[in-house]
Amino acid sequence: MKTKINCVIFDWAGTTVDYGCFAPVAAFINAFNDINIKVSAKEVRKPMGMTKIDHIRELFKLDSVTNKFQELYNRSWDEQTVAELNKSFEKHLFASLDNYTSPIDGVLEIVSELRSKGFKIGSTSGYNNAMMDVVTAGAAAKGYAPDCWVTSDGMPAGRPSPYMIYQNMINLSVSSPSEVIKIGDTIADIREGVNAGVYSVGVVLGSSDLGLNQEEVRDLSELELKKLMTQVRSNMLVNGAHYVIDTMAELPSLIDEINKKSSKDSSLERPYLLLTPGPLTTSDRVKKAMLTDWCTWDAEYNLGIVQYIRKELLKLACVQEYEYTTVLLQGSGTYCVESAITCVIKPNHKLLVVANGSYGERIGQIAKYAGISHKAIILKETEQVTPNIIEEALCSDSSITHVAVVHCETTTGILNPLEALAKVVKSAGKVFIVDAMSSFGGIPINMEQLNIDILISSANKCIQGVPGFGFIIIKRSILDGAKGNSKTLSLDLYDQWEAMEKGEGKWRFTSPTHVVRAFAEAIAELNEEGGVEVRNKRYIKSQNNLVKGMLEAGYEALLPTELQSPIITSFRYPSSEFEFKSFYAKLKKQGFVLYPGKISQCDTFRIGNIGDVFPEDMVRLAKTINENS
Repeated sequence: MKTKINCVIFDWAGTTVDYGCFAPVAAFINAFNDINIKVSAKEVRKPMGMTKIDHIRELFKLDSVTNKFQELYNRSWDEQTVAELNKSFEKHLFASLDNYTSPIDGVLEIVSELRSKGFKIGSTSGYNNAMMDVVTAGAAAKGYAPDCWVTSDGMPAGRPSPYMIYQNMINLSVSSPSEVIKIGDTIADIREGVNAGVYSVGVVLGSSDLGLNQEEVRDLSELELKKLMTQVRSNMLVNGAHYVIDTMAELPSLIDEINKKSSKDSSLERPYLLLTPGPLTTSDRVKKAMLTDWCTWDAEYNLGIVQYIRKELLKLACVQEYEYTTVLLQGSGTYCVESAITCVIKPNHKLLVVANGSYGERIGQIAKYAGISHKAIILKETEQVTPNIIEEALCSDSSITHVAVVHCETTTGILNPLEALAKVVKSAGKVFIVDAMSSFGGIPINMEQLNIDILISSANKCIQGVPGFGFIIIKRSILDGAKGNSKTLSLDLYDQWEAMEKGEGKWRFTSPTHVVRAFAEAIAELNEEGGVEVRNKRYIKSQNNLVKGMLEAGYEALLPTELQSPIITSFRYPSSEFEFKSFYAKLKKQGFVLYPGKISQCDTFRIGNIGDVFPEDMVRLAKTINENS
């Protein structure tokens, strides 16, 4: 049975005191005015919740601030600049801070109610100790005093790192993150809670993200206020908030709801590591994201989560929104491949498919079923697609207009040289279609630099979500030409895009809501890990550990190192007596699920190392196989 919540850790400004979080905003603006640089309240609020000197660094990183500083002082800003501005900020803040210590309406009553039920009350802040001495004294005089308060002074780092929450737990003798709710009004608060592994809750009214005082809230129409609150709520949710409440008054009932769920929910224990190329082992965080039901027509879902995903995918592809767009489509990755191929390629076009595995061959099958003029070159599964093969095909057939290849062919794990292929295709002036199903998010791909026209991938691969939808990243100019070209209703790429554009994230047909919410969380995890390049390094290290350990256990990789992707690795059967089914069953009992082979040349099985799987897991797997060989 899960432990019930018995500790609430509050933020300060914007959450429990200083409705709208105005004290630091004014101080930041005044401090920058001192050096003749104007920053807006909107710019100031974006990093709100961070330790103040980190906040100043973030503001200096703004292009407008960086450029203006260079123009005024004929040099770049540096750490001394940050330190000097921090002194100025503190001067302005301390001049008015005591005026911003009044508890927000309802806070005293809620804290009293929680204490009467035995809850421990902690707090964290972006303020330092000296600032908090002022705030806590003023708040205590007005009736609010938590059991514990912690700042980043003496901590390894401030928000969004989890250390202040951990120190609260130590001070309050709380043994498990599952006993804790962290509630705050900024994205830094939300991420702090998520990173600490506690329940992370956002509060909307009074928040820095909303950025309005009580009079301004009252002056808004109901419709205007609802729209602004929806935007704040959506932003908190896509940044990982488990729950978002409008006011503190909702907190006790939310805690009751969570505690009831905790007594019923089964543990998220993993029966095994799923070592396949997707579906794959997902993190608890991604799984937990699916525990809430979503309305497909609700603005929080569409405006927030869906639109966030579409924009983030463009960032991962390194493309600009004015040139490319993203279309999400229900179904597996094959649905998206078929949608792209059948909608983009017209009767006067011809497709070249160069395949070195089942998934490349599937593109040819799609073209055949759809009656699309095409030429398929089928290579051995262990033979890489090379620029020369494509160049010769294009030279021999001038009617070819589109070229399609698979980047990472999961039949074997072979990686095709995307950069070299793109150069040949684009030099010939052809449209380049890339099936990046098993590589996007795990291997860096700069679509803009490579001039890739269409890229297709899926939710349940290297971004580490779960199955249920795929996506197409496509040049807008090419998508425009797909209007009216689809032969099917459900796979109409243009119509799906148009519905999402006009409906601000709405899907034409029933959206896979839980999968989409999990994918948003998976994208946040990818960004926090350090992006695609950092994840790629993890995958490479895992794959290296795997191959080394398997070789020691007597299993040889099918492909030479220079052709091998870091996504999935095929291994030859060690002998003619080897029987995969019993091998599979034995390993499953010991916590590992592998993948059968899929090539015609020899007997193989495959092991994927993408997902919530780490280099040490590959060492553990190889050791287990060695001990059972």
